[in-house]
Amino acid sequence: MADAVPSREAAAAFFGGGQVGAGWAAGLEERGDGWWPRFDREVMVRSLAENAQRSFWSEWERVTCPTLLVLAQSGFLPEQEADDMLRRRPDTLAQCVPGTGHDLHLEQPGILHTALLDFLDFLEALE
Repeated sequence: MADAVPSREAAAAFFGGGQVGAGWAAGLEERGDGWWPRFDREVMVRSLAENAQRSFWSEWERVTCPTLLVLAQSGFLPEQEADDMLRRRPDTLAQCVPGTGHDLHLEQPGILHTALLDFLDFLEALE
C-alpha cells in the first residue's frame, strides 16, 4: 500500500474485505490526503527484520508458565517449527483452528475467544 486510500472502506477492500480487511483497515488513520498506516514504515521493517533473522528458542525454553499455542491451519508458522515448540516444551497445550490463516484472530474471533476461555478454565481447575 504505497499511496493513501480515499476511505476506510476502500482500504478494507484493498486488504481483502470482510473481517480481515476491516481489521487491517482499523490500523489506519485519516490525514488530510487520505487514510495512512499509523506506524512508521521504516520502524516496522526493522522490527520485522529482526524476527526473520534470529532464533527465539532460548526465550521460548525459559517460559515456565502454562502456555496455550493457538495455531492457524494456514498460518506463517511452519508445521515443523510448531512441532519443535511442543517438543521443547511438552507441557504446552496446542490447538489448531481449521480454515484459518495468519489473521486467525480476525477470521475466527469466536473460536479464539472460546479457546482462551477454555484454557483459563483449565488453569483454574489446576489450582
